[in-house]
Amino acid sequence: MKVTVYIEKNTFEEFFKWVNRLNQGILSSCPIKYSTVNKDFENPLQLTLEPSLYYLIEDAESDIKNLRSVYGEMDIDFNPMSRSWELRTILDVVRNSQRYDMQAHVIYTALLTIGAMPELTPSEAMIIAEREWITGELKENSKN
Repeated sequence: MKVTVYIEKNTFEEFFKWVNRLNQGILSSCPIKYSTVNKDFENPLQLTLEPSLYYLIEDAESDIKNLRSVYGEMDIDFNPMSRSWELRTILDVVRNSQRYDMQAHVIYTALLTIGAMPELTPSEAMIIAEREWITGELKENSKN
């Protein structure tokens, strides 16, 4: 399954930077217009996204909308090494693991990983556990 989004062709670099920041756990406001329908674009570029990437974008937009409803209109940009980044990364891993009904496995594995390697941050342990359970699971399914 794939998801198609449209952007203006000349805004691809900004869109790519924004999505890359989201992938790194940095919640920020989208700098450009994008849509799942091809209308209101002068020079549209069609992008095909994996569902996990589309969910990442949707989750970020939802979080920003919730923050704006509480604090008012703002542009959001977090430092990647802040406590906010840690919490955002953990939230993203938990959301993703819930989609695959693997949250107990991921959280338990993260706890075991921290127990074995206490120098890791909680977000690093969650990422390792997610890769073990979710990414590994997806790779296995794509081989079959």
